[in-house]
Amino acid sequence: MTRPAPRIELRQEAYEVIASATARHLPRETGGILLGYREDANVAVTHALVVDGQGASTHRYVRDDVKANALLAEFLAERADDDPTGYVGEWHSHPAPSGPSSTDVAAMRATAREHDGPVALLVYAPGGADPFSGLIIRRQRWGYVTSKAATVLPPPQRFEALGPLPEGAVRRDGAVFISYRQSDGSPQADSIENLLRAAGLVVWRDRTDLRPGTTIDRLEQALTTGLSAAVLVVTPEIVYSDIVRERELPRLLQLDEDPAFSLCIANKIARAGSDAQCDYNAPDRLLRLAPSRILADKKQSNMLQPSGESEIVRDLLMHRVEQRRSAIRSENRPFTIRVQTRPAPFAIDAGEDDLHIRIRSADDGRLPSQEGLQLLQTTLPLTSDAVYATGAQTVRVFGGAHLSVALALGAALPETRIGNVEVVDAHGALWTSTQAGDDPLTSELHTQPVNLEQTDTCDSHDRVAIFVSLTAAPDQTAFEQLLHESSDGFAAAAVVSVVGENRLDPREAARLSAAAAQQIKALAARSGRAEVHLAFHGPYTMALLVGRYLNTLRTVVYEWDGATPGRPRYTPALVLEPGVTGGPITETLLGL
Repeated sequence: MTRPAPRIELRQEAYEVIASATARHLPRETGGILLGYREDANVAVTHALVVDGQGASTHRYVRDDVKANALLAEFLAERADDDPTGYVGEWHSHPAPSGPSSTDVAAMRATAREHDGPVALLVYAPGGADPFSGLIIRRQRWGYVTSKAATVLPPPQRFEALGPLPEGAVRRDGAVFISYRQSDGSPQADSIENLLRAAGLVVWRDRTDLRPGTTIDRLEQALTTGLSAAVLVVTPEIVYSDIVRERELPRLLQLDEDPAFSLCIANKIARAGSDAQCDYNAPDRLLRLAPSRILADKKQSNMLQPSGESEIVRDLLMHRVEQRRSAIRSENRPFTIRVQTRPAPFAIDAGEDDLHIRIRSADDGRLPSQEGLQLLQTTLPLTSDAVYATGAQTVRVFGGAHLSVALALGAALPETRIGNVEVVDAHGALWTSTQAGDDPLTSELHTQPVNLEQTDTCDSHDRVAIFVSLTAAPDQTAFEQLLHESSDGFAAAAVVSVVGENRLDPREAARLSAAAAQQIKALAARSGRAEVHLAFHGPYTMALLVGRYLNTLRTVVYEWDGATPGRPRYTPALVLEPGVTGGPITETLLGL
């Protein structure tokens, strides 16, 4: 009668320690101690300790005995007196599929001579269908040592196997899913999320879009009901995330097989010896895909470089454009942008428009946030290029925004690149940059110079202050405060306001926006192409259309700030220079 092979039963906690340590150390070997208890000839491994190896390489691991004894003593000191858990063997990894070597066996035979009862040796070689090899070594009578191949029983799978993707899992106008490890990936995920939103892409993020219920079920729902793209953020501790490894990544790889889907990899793992270069093998290693090169063979963006985030934003914007360009041209429809600077964003916003720009307002007060303007400074050039790449003849903008944001968005859609811009107000009326022949001609612009009661300085000679108010009889209190408080002064100042009806007719938008911009340019030209300090009062629709014409100026844009009762003032928000590299926003000024 043949006796069955002895068993090494591996519990979940021990398995995770061995697998994650191996992933972190590949392609070098690593190893440590097994802890558990014995049942006759079998060994149950409940815990595993990682012990640094001396000079570990791709083919050698020798554990540090001093560290091993210290770790073992520390572990046992925390156990109850009647806890049977104790030393039951050793483990180490192999970078390629192979079982215990003769050296491994000899070392374990020497170890077994010093112990009563069976001692286990586990060798873990990831990548194969059966990654564990095991031996049970035992000292017999008279010091004779035997070793037998053992059956290794890994823990049961925590998650059910994934099935095929359902119909509709990829949606060209769907949200962008961000996959990351919360413990060390949240700051990077936050930064990418904010940039994508500022660029006009809708994001699915667990902290805002995960609904009540079982987390695994809700994640599966998000991953299979209509995504257009995803960003996988790879940080060192992602090696410990079974949610990313077992649920999110497999689905993202399935989705990425569809050409309409785009998977970006944000790699934040530094190469050994470098603070700026990525380890492009790390994603496969840490997510336990190695030795396969599934992620190494895909494009990865280096998050250790400032350009890494912008690269992801540009890639996903262009992916969005490529998915929509043919439909826009064949249908001859406008390219649509929705902009919002106040309400909180959610993934359910996806699908309404081609782009959905979201800039957060400040935590208090009426002004936009400095962070939001800085994000817009980074993304507007990318958004502008993406819109231009669609070849759309008309861009239609919905929503609402702070006036500084509207002027900046207009500057990113200049008349020199985009033929016609239409802005839809809250009542559904269309304000366009192209005259349609139905202008009622009920309003005209009037420019009134302002006498400056200040001493000329060198700096004042290249600055002009202009208050554009598209209402009759404007309140100039805040503008006068701006002139009075300016330490550098101005060479000239003027008020451009409306003469005629108190409320603008949207059909006048094309004529009045061009006229307002013409007045601004003329005033700057009279002072030697001076820097324009612009305080704008009017509907955001007109701010956006006026912004289209500021391409030859350096314009400091102010926001009206009524935070102090009775003392409204204009606060500098940003600098527009549409004609320079990196424009149209070249500086953000709020909070300085």
